[in-house]
Amino acid sequence: MSVVSGVVLCTSSAEDRSSPNGLPILFESIQEWLAERAPFQQLNSVEDSFGGSKHPQMFVAGGGFNHFPEDDFAAYVMLLPWQNPENVVLVIDPEEGPTRVFRPSRFVKYRIAF
Repeated sequence: MSVVSGVVLCTSSAEDRSSPNGLPILFESIQEWLAERAPFQQLNSVEDSFGGSKHPQMFVAGGGFNHFPEDDFAAYVMLLPWQNPENVVLVIDPEEGPTRVFRPSRFVKYRIAF
C-alpha cells in the first residue's frame, strides 16, 4: 500500500545561489541526500509558478514521496548551515496524520524583554 508524504521547502532568496543551475547551494545537498536514498525522486522548484505582479523573495521547492523517511529528512535539512535560518520552513504533510512544520532550532523567533 502506498503512503504518500507531501514535502515543501521554503528558504530565503538570499541564500547562496552559486550552484551551476542558479539554485541555492544547500538545495543541491538536499537533492544529493534524496538521490542517495533511492527510489526517492528530487524536489522541484515551484518558484516560477507564483502568481502576482512581483517575484516573491523566497525559494520554494516541493514533491510527493512514497514511504518517505520524514524524521531523517527533517533532521538533515534543519542541521544544514543556512545563511538565513529565520527564513527556512519545511512542511511535511503525510497522507495519514497531522501536517508537520519544521524550523531550524538555532534561530530564536521571540525575544522577551522585561
